[in-house]
Amino acid sequence: MATVNVIEFAVSDAVVRAELKRAANGSGIDYERTVSGEITRRRLPLLDMIENAMGTPIETTAGKSRGPQSAQYLARCQWQRGHRRGPDERRPEATIEFIIPGGKIGHVYFLEISLQTDLVRLGLSRDCRMSQSKASQLAGTAVLAAEKYPAIPVDYWYLCPWWPTPDTLTGLLAPMQAMRGSDNVTLTWTVLDHGP
Repeated sequence: MATVNVIEFAVSDAVVRAELKRAANGSGIDYERTVSGEITRRRLPLLDMIENAMGTPIETTAGKSRGPQSAQYLARCQWQRGHRRGPDERRPEATIEFIIPGGKIGHVYFLEISLQTDLVRLGLSRDCRMSQSKASQLAGTAVLAAEKYPAIPVDYWYLCPWWPTPDTLTGLLAPMQAMRGSDNVTLTWTVLDHGP
C-alpha cells in the first residue's frame, strides 16, 4: 500500500510568493515553469529540504537535463526525465536519485507540478481541466515508481498551490493507499502556500 500525505509548505520569500500567485492565476505551463525555475534558482527551498533529509548535496540545471547520473557524493535533479513501464512512459517534472555505497540507488524523489486540484470530476473549469489525465498520471507514476525501484523508498511530491478537493481525497488519494505492490511509495500532496 502506498502512503499518502497532504501538507502545506508556507512560502516565506515575498518575491517568490508574488511570482507563484501570479503563475497560479495563469496556465498550468506558466505555473510549472515558475515553480521549476524557483526550485532551480534555490529561491523555493525544496531541494534544500531534500538535501537536509538525505545528507547529500543536489545539483540542478534549468531545462531538460540528460547529463551525468547521480553519484554517491552528489545527487542530480533531472528535469523532464522519462521513465518507461512497458509501452507506457511517465514524465514527472523532476527525478532525483540518491546513490548509496556499492553504486546502487538507495532513495528516489519525483516532483510533479500542477494546478489541478480536482482529479476525479471531468469538466472545463480550472479545478477539473485535464483531471482524468492527471489522475491517471498520479496513479500510473506511483505504480511505475514501485516497479522500477522495488524495495527502494520513493518520495513522490505533487506540488500545487491549493488543497485537493474532498472528492480527490476520497476518490483518488485514499484508494491509492490500497494499491498493491506500492509499499515503498509515499505520495505527498504539497500545497505551496503563496498567501492570500
